[in-house]
Amino acid sequence: MKVAIVGAGLAGRLLAWRLVQHCRDTDQPIAVTLCDRQSRSFMGTGRIAAAMVAPFTEAVTTESTTRELGVVSWRLWQKWLPQLEAATGHKVEFNQQGTLVVAHPADLPDWQRFQQKAQADTPPEAMQYWSQSELQQQEPELSHAFRQAMYFPEEGVIDNDSFYKALDTWLDSTQEVTWHEGMECGELSSTGEATRGYLKACDEQFDYVFDCRGNDAREDQSELRSVRGEVVRVHAPEVNLTRAIRLTHPRYPLYIAPRPNHHYVIGATTLESDDDSPVTVRSALELLSALYSLNTGFSEARIQFLQAGLRPAFNDNLPRIVREEQLIRINGLFRHGYLFAPALVDEVIQSLC
Repeated sequence: MKVAIVGAGLAGRLLAWRLVQHCRDTDQPIAVTLCDRQSRSFMGTGRIAAAMVAPFTEAVTTESTTRELGVVSWRLWQKWLPQLEAATGHKVEFNQQGTLVVAHPADLPDWQRFQQKAQADTPPEAMQYWSQSELQQQEPELSHAFRQAMYFPEEGVIDNDSFYKALDTWLDSTQEVTWHEGMECGELSSTGEATRGYLKACDEQFDYVFDCRGNDAREDQSELRSVRGEVVRVHAPEVNLTRAIRLTHPRYPLYIAPRPNHHYVIGATTLESDDDSPVTVRSALELLSALYSLNTGFSEARIQFLQAGLRPAFNDNLPRIVREEQLIRINGLFRHGYLFAPALVDEVIQSLC
């Protein structure tokens, strides 16, 4: 089987890896051409994202499909990442310590609404209530500012730096994948012969072509829109948070994703915009003010970067797999790339093989 994957972001690279691995496991021949108009070092959303795998807390404010896909992805990450580590010798940090949802006393009504919705939609074993004393025991640096928390144990955070390093090593080492960087790709129209003419620099014929271009596919998928997200990454040696944190707030709900060695990725903003210019002063002030209110130890943190990215989304903010003969489109992952991508990739592969 010969396939082309157009778009080498998170979904494209993940698909190339898992498709080759599946064909190896089932003794099927496979040749993958992976191409993208950017170089592999491009700071796309998969690289700057918080990379949270949070099916239950995300589902509180979205559809149940988010939780269903997220639970599948959570289990796949638990299975796949050890395989990637074994194959490459690179450690991929996967924090599986769960998520805490907290709120300052003045914002308790927002926290209570979140709690009511979570209790209605979350299995009892996937959610716990922590008192201030339990916070003191489990996450002591939060107990001075918060009286209670919701704890979701079956959630986590992937260190995307170590993940991309391991995945790129695997893709470079396998003979089944040919990776073209900086290749402009033509429109992926399904009219005419579905497997010809899609790669301007390749005249090969493919059994399947996968469109994983995200926002770059808007010419072919007019219903796609862009959603801007802004994040800051800091190094805070004085802060010791072990779990992902969500701070409920009426204006700027905040999430903090811990990384190894006292690094943290913080995000909040979700803006309906095609603007991919740098982070605004207002957004930066709101992010950093909320961060300081969570833990005063962040006052001496060093800012490593402030970045913005555009995420592709459909009107319902849910992903889609669209099959048009041999052309298969995977898109609309919104701000849930790490939450949706494994489930979608596995679904596509199972439908083919």
